[in-house]
Formats: sequence, structure tokens, C-alpha cells
Amino acid sequence: MTNIAQLLLSGSPAVATALAACPCQYSPFHRLIGYTDFVAKWVTVTVTDGQGRRHSLDLLAESSYDAAHLFFCEAHADKTRMLPLPDRRTIFEVVTNGRVYTVRGERLRAWIEERRSKSSGPRGYLFKQRPVLE
Repeated sequence: MTNIAQLLLSGSPAVATALAACPCQYSPFHRLIGYTDFVAKWVTVTVTDGQGRRHSLDLLAESSYDAAHLFFCEAHADKTRMLPLPDRRTIFEVVTNGRVYTVRGERLRAWIEERRSKSSGPRGYLFKQRPVLE
């Protein structure tokens, strides 16, 4: 084991000094950057039912449309949660990183259809297993 690896594993404050003195051209963590392109983020999706009550779910999603679709899938799959079943008139509020995004049900349906037609491979197969917004 090299001296740098030993310092990294020890958690010593000298790690920054050792990395600065490293003769390497790239950081030992350089390869990790390429793996963060399509990472899902934590979001909160909120839907208001006909009586004015708000129902929220915390989800891992790649986009605001993906988050709204996952909320629909959860509401469709598990009726015991008593989530309102969204339709084309539903407005989803998606909150992530302190910003609020709005997804309309009609536009979500179009996004689902577009993504279903373009998806292929294992990821596309799994996406096509999700229910469709009516």
C-alpha cells in the first residue's frame, strides 16, 4: 500500500497536503466524475386532492416528470396509502434543491408516451412496465 493510500484510509488531516504533493496528473477520484451524469436526486412530490388535502411522497427521481410518474405509480400500485389517483387534470408540485417545479397531468402523459416510444433495452423494458396515466 502506498503512503497516499494509507493517509486516505487513516482520515488524517495531512491528506490534503499529501494529495497536493502527489506526482499524479489526475486526482485519484477523477474516474468518479463520469458516474454522476444520470444520478437520481431526492425530490418531494405533492398532489392536492379534491377536498384540498395535500399528499406528499419523497422519491428518488431523475427529473420532475420522472418524479410525477413515480408518484402516479405509487398511488396506482398501493391503494392502502390512500393517495389520490392522479389523472390528466392533476397538477404535481415537485420540490428539489429548494426549487418548486410544476408538472401538469396532460403534459406528463405526453412525456410518458414519448419516453415509451424512444426507450429500448433493459431500462426501456422496465419503464414500459409502469402504468400509463389515463
